[in-house]
Amino acid sequence: MKRAAALALILVPLLASRGDGAPEAAVPATGDVRVSVTVVGSDRRPLPAAQAIVWIPGAGAKGNAPLMAALRIASKSKRFDPRITAVPVGATVEFPNLDGIFHNVFSLSPNAKFDLGLYRNGASRAMTFDTAGLVRVYCNIHPQMAAYLLVIDGTIWAQTGADGGAVLTRVPPGRVAVRAWDEKGGDYQGTVDVAAGKTVMLAIVLDGSTFKDAPHTNKYGKKYPPPDDDANRY
Repeated sequence: MKRAAALALILVPLLASRGDGAPEAAVPATGDVRVSVTVVGSDRRPLPAAQAIVWIPGAGAKGNAPLMAALRIASKSKRFDPRITAVPVGATVEFPNLDGIFHNVFSLSPNAKFDLGLYRNGASRAMTFDTAGLVRVYCNIHPQMAAYLLVIDGTIWAQTGADGGAVLTRVPPGRVAVRAWDEKGGDYQGTVDVAAGKTVMLAIVLDGSTFKDAPHTNKYGKKYPPPDDDANRY
């Protein structure tokens, strides 16, 4: 009896309490994936892919997504800022107009067709993205304005820095799928073996040798009219 009582005294402190009397569930062990992304250009030279997005499709738990500032893509100096953004499925993105002119943000992407209409400086419109995939965002007035919004089907992702590097954290152990996207290099799909408590390296090389920044149509599917001296009115 004395021995049993002593064992109970040892085991009880090991069961963490949630505050309601129930033991806390153990935190599953995870690993990290350190990714480097390069893009081979038309000159066959590999260069770091800045702002590429890498993610684990369908993986992760609520609260596992990277910490992000308020989700927004601003119209500023007749450009979208930022140009490339990743958001989780179900996220709402604000599109504020910071210019002293009108803008009309829209997309004809099959997974997220929308038209936010014409709105002035200081105004903002919002759009919720419920379907995973790439969304190409444009302005119906200014053809040079283009942004890319990647809706992620998971909660583990990262965006590369100027050196083409990024780290996917808290990845479940085992062989997991990895996806990547870059404006010039396109899509990547592969796998990586993750061990709990370890960091694994993954080098991704994308082929951007045939990339061309092709012109797009307006929201009506027609060519933009030629610019004129009164363009700043809009």
